Amino acid sequence: MLTLLAEDDEAVRLLLTEFLEGLGHTVQGAGNGAELVKIALAGRPDLIVTDLHMPEMAGNSMIAMLDMYPDLSGIPVIIITGATHGELADMGIPKEIPVFAKPFDFAKIAAEVERIAAK
Repeated sequence: MLTLLAEDDEAVRLLLTEFLEGLGHTVQGAGNGAELVKIALAGRPDLIVTDLHMPEMAGNSMIAMLDMYPDLSGIPVIIITGATHGELADMGIPKEIPVFAKPFDFAKIAAEVERIAAK
């Protein structure tokens, strides 16, 4: 399963990459939403895991941009963020996208990743 990961904090990106690889995923990382969109356009991923607050292009803008491409629309997304509930509402994050707060619980994220993979 190809998973794209957008996270501007390199240490967190490495940690999440190792975690997702441990679940059997092939992971390609990006430091922001713009980088992730370029990678996604080169080859449709099965899952996107993203932070929201990133330089150049935030996660919510990236999600909106991906939805403009018919080939990329509908890719499952998981958000891992330090954003508050109020910030999430202001960003217009669709309620069907699972959101995990930092610091995150690996077991809960693993359960969600496995649920998506089973579809």
